[in-house]
Amino acid sequence: MLAFIDVPIVLSAFFFAIILAVIPIWFTWRALDRAGLAGPLALIGLIPLGIFIVLGILAFAEWPVLKQQAERS
Repeated sequence: MLAFIDVPIVLSAFFFAIILAVIPIWFTWRALDRAGLAGPLALIGLIPLGIFIVLGILAFAEWPVLKQQAERS
């Protein structure tokens, strides 16, 4: 019934989609870590429109890294 679908093409499309989903999550995880926030918050980006929640947290939260730098000065 599905003999017309070429398996390698479907698998390559699947892996390409996974890569497109993982790379932004990894970048967001690194940005949250560098800001001193919890990196796993980036996983919220996997739900639809969740990246906007993560960006809101990143934009409006107090960054612990900045507090530490201010204490050192």
